[in-house]
Amino acid sequence: MLGHSTRFAIDRPALLWMAALCCCLTISTLTHAQGGTARYITGVGPIMRLGNLEYVEVNTPVLNVEPKQLIVFVHGTPGSLSAFLRYVNDPVMRENFHMISVTRPGWVDDSNEKISSLQGQAKALEPLLRMDRSGKGAILMGHSYGGPVIARTAMDYPDLVSGLVFVATTGDPELSGPRWYNRFAVVLPRFLLGSSLKGANAEIMPLQPQLEAMLPRWQNLTMPVLIVQGDRDSLVNPGNADFMASMLVNSDVTYLHREGQGHFVLWEEADLIIDTLLKKFNF
Repeated sequence: MLGHSTRFAIDRPALLWMAALCCCLTISTLTHAQGGTARYITGVGPIMRLGNLEYVEVNTPVLNVEPKQLIVFVHGTPGSLSAFLRYVNDPVMRENFHMISVTRPGWVDDSNEKISSLQGQAKALEPLLRMDRSGKGAILMGHSYGGPVIARTAMDYPDLVSGLVFVATTGDPELSGPRWYNRFAVVLPRFLLGSSLKGANAEIMPLQPQLEAMLPRWQNLTMPVLIVQGDRDSLVNPGNADFMASMLVNSDVTYLHREGQGHFVLWEEADLIIDTLLKKFNF
């Protein structure tokens, strides 16, 4: 019995990792297929290109209409802008926000070279932050690997960011090192592992030292923060949420701890997250 339990404890995160990545890839493929060559998402609009990322936009500011505050959604690894369509299509979110959901650099096409630098990812997001016309600054919401991306973005461009929402994200370098299956995936060929899993691995492997370099910068963040974390997350150690809450000493932090929830809390608790987000940022 002990041997069986130990084997399951080792294998389960690896299986969940692959299942999560395949799920994100499926969603991404379906999204990009909509509209054929026009690449148009029904009910949302066209997929637009800016530098080496793509995005969809709802409530684009127009003349003679008071602009809504911008919120930018940033997916994990792998993934695409489709990860946040549940939020982009929500009527309450549409009532209150100018929304942009991005496909990060490296994920627009399977052949793209992955950008494993959080600084590089943040730089790619900067032009989107400047699209805010409300004067309030942009709220950034990230899931999984999108968490350290938005954290680094806020550290590099604090004057453009007015709030952060971390959902099942990593942040603690001690809890964010590559696991055995990540190291194993390094030696597997692309044709065997698949471009999505191989690409995700390319981002995860160099993450830990980048998080270590960010340690002294958490205290510089002063914008309000919402952290959402399930206590049964097998892909991101729930201790990451406690780490971020303790490091954000100069921010007003709300920690939404979800018992029994895993890494898919972003979708399974969408209604609660939206309600809490609106209250947190005074809508």
